[in-house]
Amino acid sequence: MLSGIVTIVLLLLFIAVWAWAWQPRLRNHFEATARLAVDDGVPAGEELADDEGRNKA
Repeated sequence: MLSGIVTIVLLLLFIAVWAWAWQPRLRNHFEATARLAVDDGVPAGEELADDEGRNKA
């Protein structure tokens, strides 16, 4: 009996988290977070003029 209740509660919790994660208003945030690993910090289209100068100490 108790295991059935726990199973139902966990299933409902999973569905709630899944529904929250697929909200359209969160899409931009998740896409920006996904790009963090490959982003070099320079905004798109803005390249540094002097690539050699930024590595000099």
